[in-house]
Amino acid sequence: MIENIDTAVRFLRHFHRDLHPAPGLDPDLIPEDLPYGLALIYRELGALVEIAPSKTNDYRAPFSAQDGLVPLSRLRRVDGLIEFAWENQGNWSARCAAGQSDPPVLTNAGEGGGATEFEVVCDSLNDFLITLCLQEAVMSAPVLHNFAESAAEDVFEVSFRALWLQGPYATRGSRYDFFEIPGEDAIVMNYGDVWVGERSRTISRFLKPLYRSDRLD
Repeated sequence: MIENIDTAVRFLRHFHRDLHPAPGLDPDLIPEDLPYGLALIYRELGALVEIAPSKTNDYRAPFSAQDGLVPLSRLRRVDGLIEFAWENQGNWSARCAAGQSDPPVLTNAGEGGGATEFEVVCDSLNDFLITLCLQEAVMSAPVLHNFAESAAEDVFEVSFRALWLQGPYATRGSRYDFFEIPGEDAIVMNYGDVWVGERSRTISRFLKPLYRSDRLD
C-alpha cells in the first residue's frame, strides 16, 4: 500500500518503467523552494511529466491523460503561489505555497470549475499529488476499461489490495480509492465509476460474469 509520496513515486516509477530509460530530471534544474513532494516527482519522473498528449501516444501521456501535472518547464508563480496542476479543459488549476515541505492545496474547482476564488481543498500537497498521479497512471495506461456506476468489489471476483484509499482531490470532500490486483500490472480506480488501467490485457479473467464483455477486447 502507498503510505506517502516516497512510496508513491517508487510505485509510479515501476508502473511507467518502459516509457523512458532515464525518467528523472537533473536536480540542479529544480527550484530550491519547491515543496518536497513536487520536487521529488520532478527529480525522479520529470521527463515523463514533460510528455504531452498527442496522436502518437493516443493522448495518453503518463501525467496528463485526464487532468495534468504541470511540467517543470511550465510551472507558474501566481499571486505568490506555485501553479502546478491543471484540469484537462482548463476549468480549474491547483496551487500551493513555495518554501514549505507539504503545504495545503488550493483550487478554483468549486461551482463546477472556473470559480474566481481559490480555496483550500486539501491540507496536504503530497496527498493531492498521490491522487493526481495515480489517476493519470490509470487514464494513460495502454489498456483502459470503464465500468459505469459500479464499485470495485462488484466488478471483480478476485481479492484486490488497497493501494491508496480516500485520496483527496480537486474539490473539497472529493475522495478517490485505488486498488491493485496482486501480481498484475493494473491499477483499479473507484470514483463514481470503476476505471482500470493495465499494461496488458490480463484482467478479464478476474471479472465477475456480468462484467465480461467484448469491451475488454
